[in-house]
Amino acid sequence: MILSVDRAEILRLSCNDCKTAILERRNSIRSSRDQRGDDRCFMDDWLLWKWLSDSPPEPTAFRIEWGMEQCALFYEHRRMEQVDPVPKDAILDSAHWDDDLEAMALNQLHDELVRIQEALRAHRDIKDRPRTLKDDQVLYQILPEKILADFRLPPKEEFLGEYRSPHAGCPAFWRSHSQCDTKCHNLHQWGPCK
Repeated sequence: MILSVDRAEILRLSCNDCKTAILERRNSIRSSRDQRGDDRCFMDDWLLWKWLSDSPPEPTAFRIEWGMEQCALFYEHRRMEQVDPVPKDAILDSAHWDDDLEAMALNQLHDELVRIQEALRAHRDIKDRPRTLKDDQVLYQILPEKILADFRLPPKEEFLGEYRSPHAGCPAFWRSHSQCDTKCHNLHQWGPCK
């Protein structure tokens, strides 16, 4: 269910529909947070923003130069050299990550969904600067489990260069899509798309 950030729209949802929408969004955020190494990619942002009704569609046509510019920005602004320590109050057992929803009344579920939608919009609507690691951290902190992401990336020559080509690295990834049919394009997997 794709929604706006309009509170009136969200207030019309039933308890079950609200829980479903919250879980869909939380699981998308978790998927982004849990990517490791060179599986982390700026293209995953579209899988987060798809829950907002006014999000632009994912790109299907691209220039390799555009993809490499985005990869370079991602490498420069959205990585860390080390892993943050796990907070003491983190919920490590994934079976309990969404236990909070069971205790919420309908108005609290509505508030939680609004909070998530607003966080997704804030992450999407950065216009005057590159999206950063801090922006990702703020988004991931809305999850109840308080588990941190591993923002480490491979060395620059592996991530942005040809060191592990043709099976890894941004240049090889973008070249793998250079002959794809845009009708079936999926930039969340290696090409060519069929």
